[in-house]
Amino acid sequence: MVGNDFQRIIDGVNHWRSLEKIDVVYLFYDQKRDKYGSASRRNVKDLYNAFENEVFKPRNVGYNPQSYKNVFRAFYKVLKREVSECKREVLIDTTSTTKEAYGAIVTISLMFRRVRIYIVPPVRRGWYVPSLEDPAFEEWFSMTRSIRGMMPQEIYLPAQRLKQPNIEERMVLLKLLEHGGSSETLTLIMKWCKLRPGNPVVKNRFSRLIRRLEKKGFIEKEPSRRGIEVSLTRFGRILAEAIEGYRG
Repeated sequence: MVGNDFQRIIDGVNHWRSLEKIDVVYLFYDQKRDKYGSASRRNVKDLYNAFENEVFKPRNVGYNPQSYKNVFRAFYKVLKREVSECKREVLIDTTSTTKEAYGAIVTISLMFRRVRIYIVPPVRRGWYVPSLEDPAFEEWFSMTRSIRGMMPQEIYLPAQRLKQPNIEERMVLLKLLEHGGSSETLTLIMKWCKLRPGNPVVKNRFSRLIRRLEKKGFIEKEPSRRGIEVSLTRFGRILAEAIEGYRG
């Protein structure tokens, strides 16, 4: 999503290409005929030239980042093609866009399993804000805080939401967090939860619980020397820490 930023978008692509194979890059540019659209189109032109000789060929897509509906429609079309038809994973750079567009992207990304969102933070934040010692700070502050708002725009969400973990799921997440975020075996987690690994009924029920947590994206599994290693995902750790903080 291309707005006023140029270098940070390149930095983001370069980071992910060092970790994963990139097949195609879509450059979503602001097609409005205003100063924001002009900056976006200039950046897209330079980004296209920067990526033109790469293995991944850039594709330009015009949209209106100030319209929730327009953003949703534009990205739905691309995600249906790339995720549903081409079976690709998709990364969306939301570094350089509006709040309306960001809300739409978060919503639509929850509808496709293989979509991830990222931002590229700036090395220096608030460079455009006068320092506290600068006489211009008071003028900037007064002007910024007095800007009037237009009619609020609701960020529409689907009715079906991510379900809160139940008691058993919370117990597993908290036990993993308590023990550093991972376990070498399922049996070890069962012991942490004071369950009986030798009971086939209990073991089968616990296996279904683990599969459910994995499907929700809270944990991930991979083979280990002792069996199946279970670890909190990054989101799973954040959720577990939030549950622990609330409980405390």
